[in-house]
Amino acid sequence: MASEMFSESWHRVAGVRARLNPAAEVSRQTFRGRIWHVIRDPFTNQFFRVPQAGWRFIARLRADRTVDEVWRECLTLHPEEAPGQQEVVNLLARLNQSNLLVSDLPPDVAALEERRRQGELRETRGKWMNFLFLRFPLVDPQPLLNRFLPAFRAVWNTWGAVAWGILALFAAKLAVENWPALVDQSNGMFAPSNLFLFYLAGVVTKSWHELGHGLVCRHYGGEVRTLGIMLLILTPLPYIDVTSSSGFVDRRQRMLVAGAGMLFEFALATLALIFWANTGPGALHSLAYNMVVLSTITTFIFNINPLIRFDGYYLFSDWLQIPNLGQRSTLQLKYLLERHVFRTRFAVDPSESDTEAVWLAAYGIASGIYRVVLLAGIFFLVAGQFLGIGLALACIVSIIWVVMPVGKFFDYIFNEPALESVRPRVYRWTFGTLFGVLFFLAVVPFPNHFRSQGVLEARNFTKIFAETEGRLTTITRPSGTWVKAGDVLFEMADPDLEWNIRASKAQVAECLARIQSVTDAARVSLATARSELAAAETNLRYYEKRQERLRVAAPIDGVWASPGLADRMGAWIRRGQPMGEVVDPSAFRFAAVVPQESAADLFSDRLRGASVRLNGQSGQLIKVGHLRIVPAEQEILPSPALAWNNGGDIRTKKDDPTSLHAIEPFFLVHADLDPNSRVSFYQHRTGLIRFNLKWEPLLSQWNRRLRQLFQQKVKSE
Repeated sequence: MASEMFSESWHRVAGVRARLNPAAEVSRQTFRGRIWHVIRDPFTNQFFRVPQAGWRFIARLRADRTVDEVWRECLTLHPEEAPGQQEVVNLLARLNQSNLLVSDLPPDVAALEERRRQGELRETRGKWMNFLFLRFPLVDPQPLLNRFLPAFRAVWNTWGAVAWGILALFAAKLAVENWPALVDQSNGMFAPSNLFLFYLAGVVTKSWHELGHGLVCRHYGGEVRTLGIMLLILTPLPYIDVTSSSGFVDRRQRMLVAGAGMLFEFALATLALIFWANTGPGALHSLAYNMVVLSTITTFIFNINPLIRFDGYYLFSDWLQIPNLGQRSTLQLKYLLERHVFRTRFAVDPSESDTEAVWLAAYGIASGIYRVVLLAGIFFLVAGQFLGIGLALACIVSIIWVVMPVGKFFDYIFNEPALESVRPRVYRWTFGTLFGVLFFLAVVPFPNHFRSQGVLEARNFTKIFAETEGRLTTITRPSGTWVKAGDVLFEMADPDLEWNIRASKAQVAECLARIQSVTDAARVSLATARSELAAAETNLRYYEKRQERLRVAAPIDGVWASPGLADRMGAWIRRGQPMGEVVDPSAFRFAAVVPQESAADLFSDRLRGASVRLNGQSGQLIKVGHLRIVPAEQEILPSPALAWNNGGDIRTKKDDPTSLHAIEPFFLVHADLDPNSRVSFYQHRTGLIRFNLKWEPLLSQWNRRLRQLFQQKVKSE
């Protein structure tokens, strides 16, 4: 403890006389049996949480006593728990920055103005450091929340929970019964026609989510004074400030406020799912589906995730009973670095126990890794649609989360007074680790691959088109049944065609009768009658041929696939209209669409094999045998399911109703699949093929991916 008790900066604060701001409000909380105190500034609604040892020091501060006298008194009364000098220095600095400290220093107006300016600068810097989650306060929502409170309290009880549980069970039953339809509709989530409904569902869902936070906070007596707009990854969405719940003494109440948004979203998802299951296709039907997805899947990805500072972070912190989890995890990693790597004598351990130290270190490492992965994912997601915005985000992210932290770190190792005695060791570890990481990324090979979208297609199949026009009257073979070559699939009727056949037969009979009545003397009349007979017989054969084509038969043995044909009964079918296809299910292959920017890897010696995963059974890996690359560029997709407007990745021409003509040429790869795989093979089932390449260092892979992304977007724009 002696090495942590003293500080080289103590002389700066030892003679200062200071006390806590009289306007500050203090409440007490308990975590893991340890007492913490929450200091609230009523003017800024900011909270400052300190442990019991720190509060003992703060509570003894008075205008007639110096900081050194108070610290020595704490050391005498509580020698085992008294804060060290460096802890006191850090504590006073934070209190002073938060305007919670009143000292005997002369009230220099310039100093006060500089302090105010620095505070505003820190606030602005903190806001833009989180520019992906910018917040802009607008109005005070508390009067509106107060109006809703009586109705809310009527359902925020045991009976309300039981009613919601019953509805949730009913919705779960509907989800199981309609699971194929739920999965199928997800393919069009990001189609252009659904983007507006998707955003509208996000606004409704997020508003309901924030209303839940506000109502529960007000229910337990918290102040809710800010409602505004948050730019969540540049997308405007509402937010509400319930920071006052941090001062609640009851841990259960704090957790309920943190989780209220998710509870409200699950209730909304229940109602939306019931509405979706009982309505037909349409705008409201699609809106309800989007609300179900956003209220469930995104909740698990973002809100309940404790690694980012959303609802899950505060729930996790209170559940672990570790206050200031994010900040203290950073301090814990700094302590481990100083104590066990740099071996400085003045490292201060922020943890209260060995168990807490493990949690803090693990959380600090996990949240740091997740932040990098999240930011990389956001960049590639945005850059995949808008290259300019993606590059701007990359530059800003690099400055804020790479350049600035690296600059602060080097300033720390070069100028931190606590490292003065171990500076050579600090330099060895820092630069040795830096060069080691660069060597690892630039030299050590790693698995390398790229993915492309594709569809299953039978090796032998025939598309069925209407060879003539007519009205669909009979379906002799339902879709999904096995048929043999020559089996009639469906029949059509054309009343005009039947009348034309009768008229042509009558004309033939008339011409025959005229030929029989013509004498040998009237040779001219005989020639004319025979010419008319030939024309009438030609017309009759044409109409009879069309009549035969009204009965459509299977050209090969296989499964007759025509989804939606029964819904077209009685409809007028035009000539050339696709009706379905007969598929031989004995052998399938995977047709993959490889964009031009990845084609170089196909024709290089780096290709080492491939594997396929199909949508709906992505957990099953399908081995690929032989790969056949069609050498020429293609423009027509093997299936419209791959088109962007149908939920795929390939952009097609706007004026193409078939969604088959791609904007950019691509290469087609046919992959033979293992027939013994435990997956369902059926025509036009979509999936992803993974092409395995020769192992390569990570820096080389990242450089190639960025160049390919840049080339793709420049070419498309």
